[in-house]
Amino acid sequence: MHTNQNRGSRSGYVLRNGYCPSRRWQSRQRRHTYRLMGWLAFAKSIPLRILVWIGMVLMAQSVWAAPVVVGISPASQAIQAPRTVEIVVTFSEPMDPQSFTPVSFMVMGRWSGVMPGSFQFENNATTVRFISAHPFMAGEWVTVSLSVGIRSAAGQSLDRGYAWNFWTAAAPADLNLQEIARVNVRRPGEGWIQTYGAHAADANGDGFSDYMVPNERANDVRMFLNDGSGGYSSFTVHPLPGAARPSTNESADFNHDGFIDFAVGSTQNDRVHVLLGNGQGGFLSIAAYPAAQGVRGLTVMDLNGDGHPDIVTANRNGNSLSLLLNNGDGTFAAPVQVEANGNQETACAAADADNDGLLDLFVGAYAGNEIILLLGDGQGGLTFSHKVSVPGNPWMVAVGDVDGDGNADVVSANSGNATAAVIRGDGQGSLLPPDIYSVGAPFPLAIDLGDLDGDGDLDMVVSSFGSGQTGSGAWTLFENDGTGRFIHPRTFPSSAAASCAVFHDRDGDGDLDMTGIDEIDDLLILFENRPTGVKPLPEPGAQGFVLYPNYPNPFNPATHLRFRVSEFGFAELKIYDLLGREVATLLSQRVSPGSYEVPWDGTDKAGKPVPSGIYLYRLTHTPLTPPHTGGGENRSVAQIRKMLLLR
Repeated sequence: MHTNQNRGSRSGYVLRNGYCPSRRWQSRQRRHTYRLMGWLAFAKSIPLRILVWIGMVLMAQSVWAAPVVVGISPASQAIQAPRTVEIVVTFSEPMDPQSFTPVSFMVMGRWSGVMPGSFQFENNATTVRFISAHPFMAGEWVTVSLSVGIRSAAGQSLDRGYAWNFWTAAAPADLNLQEIARVNVRRPGEGWIQTYGAHAADANGDGFSDYMVPNERANDVRMFLNDGSGGYSSFTVHPLPGAARPSTNESADFNHDGFIDFAVGSTQNDRVHVLLGNGQGGFLSIAAYPAAQGVRGLTVMDLNGDGHPDIVTANRNGNSLSLLLNNGDGTFAAPVQVEANGNQETACAAADADNDGLLDLFVGAYAGNEIILLLGDGQGGLTFSHKVSVPGNPWMVAVGDVDGDGNADVVSANSGNATAAVIRGDGQGSLLPPDIYSVGAPFPLAIDLGDLDGDGDLDMVVSSFGSGQTGSGAWTLFENDGTGRFIHPRTFPSSAAASCAVFHDRDGDGDLDMTGIDEIDDLLILFENRPTGVKPLPEPGAQGFVLYPNYPNPFNPATHLRFRVSEFGFAELKIYDLLGREVATLLSQRVSPGSYEVPWDGTDKAGKPVPSGIYLYRLTHTPLTPPHTGGGENRSVAQIRKMLLLR
C-alpha cells in the first residue's frame, strides 16, 4: 500500500488555503489581460471622446458580467475527503444567498443519495460553505452541481453552471477479501433470471446501502434492503413493462423529492426505465422513455446547467449516444441523438476532463476498440475532443483520478482479450496512451474503482464472465501503488460467471467491502474487507453516546427517538427538515448516564402537523464537569439520523 504525499497540488495549479482555482476563471483573467494589452498598444491613435465611450462600455460589461467560480474545496478528484467534509465554493463577486437551494446547489453521494444540509455565507457572500446534515458513506463518489439558478448580488446568473466530483475517505483495510455469504436473487422455484448490474444505494433513508438489482430474463428489478448489519434476507420484485434485458443503471434524485431514484437501460431495445423512489425502498412510479437501440451504457449528468439531472445512454446497436433532458419533475424530453465519432458506443461515464467546471463524457466504442472523450459545453451539447485505441472491445468504463495528479482518468474492461486498460487524462481534454493489464479470467464485462485499502489512491476490480461453465468466472482485484500503476492482482472465483462488482461500505464499519454479481447462478456474493490496525477518525456520535434509529420508521402519526449517553452532560434533541430549518425541539436539558426515549408526534414547535417527507433528528451532547454543574468542557459531539413521515 502507498500513500501519495503530494496530493495537495497538481500540474498547472496552485492550491491556496485548500481552494482550487478554476480553469474557467484563469482563462477569463488571461483574456482580460490580453485585451488590455491590445488596447494600450494603439490607444494613442484614438480620439479621447472615443476612449471615454469605450471605457464606459467596458465598465458596464464588467458590472453585468456573470459571476465565476474561482475556488472549490474539496478539490476536483480528491480521494480522501472526510465523511463530514464541508464543501466550500468561492465566487468572483458577492452572491445572492436566496438563490442557493437544494436544486441550484445539489450535493449527491452515489450511495447515500442527495445530501441535505445548510448554507453559510462568508466574506461578503463571495464564499458559500455547505454543511452536510449527516456524514457521507465511506469511500463514495460525490458529485457537486451548481446550476444557472445561482445568482450574484447584482442579479446575474452563474454562466453554464459548475460541477465537480470527489471521493470520501475509507478506513484502512488489507484487501484480503473473505467471502461471507451468498444471497439468492431468485424466488422459490424460479428458474434462471440473469441477474446483472446491481446498484448499492440507501433506498429507504436509514443510512445503510441497499441493493437495486436488474434481471435481464425476468425483465424486472429486485430491491434488497440492508438489515443494518450488512445482511440482505428478503427482496421485493418490481416489473419493468416494455423492458428487454435491462441491466445498465445509475441513481439520482430526478424529481427533487429527496429520495433516491434509478434509471435502467435495456440492452435489447431502446428503453430507459426511470424508477422514482418513495423513500421506503419502493417506487412511486416506473416510466419508460426511448433512447436508441441496444442501451448498453448509462450515466447521469446535468448537461445544461439547469439543476436537473439528465440521462446519457450509449447505444451499441443504434451506434450513437442519446441525451435525455430532465423536465425538472422526473420526466424526460424526447431523446437527442449524438454521434460520438466511434463505432458501437457501449459504455459511458461522466467527469470533468479539462478542469473547466463542466462535466464531460468518456465513451467506450465496442467495435471501434476505442475510448473517446467528449467535452460538455454546459448548454446541453457534447463535442468530440480526443480518442485512443484499446485492445479487445471495451464493454464498460469507470472514471477517477488513478495517479493523484488531480485529473480525471478512465479505465475500461476489454471483453475481447481478457485485459483492462488504464487511460490517463491530461486535464486539458486529451487522453494519454493506455496501460494494459491482463486479468484472471476471460470475457471481462465490468470494471470499477474505489479506495479499497484506504490508503488514499483508487484500486481497481475487473469482473470476468468466464466461459459460462461452473467456476470459470472471476473477479480480479488490483492494488494501486500510489502512482497509478496497478500491482498485486488477487483473483476471487465466482460460482459460475463474475459479471460485475460493487465497492461499498455494506456493513457500515468505515471500510469498503465488495459485492459480486453472478448472472448464471443469480447470486449476490458478499465479500468482507478486513480493517487493519490503523483506526479511522471517529465520526460524530462515536464519543460517549449513541443515537439509535427511530421506531417505527416510516411512521404515522408518531415515532420514538432513543439515545444513550455515558457521561453527565447537557443534551439537545431537535428535528430539522431537509433544508436545515428547525422544526421542533424535543429535549433541551441536563441528563445523567443512561438510556432515554423521546416521542415525537409529527408536529412543529407551534403544535401544527408537519407534512409527509424526510426529516432529520439531531442529538447534541455536551459533557459537564463536575457532574450536575454548569462547568462545561466545550467538547460537544453530535449525531444525525433520518426518518420518514407518511401522512
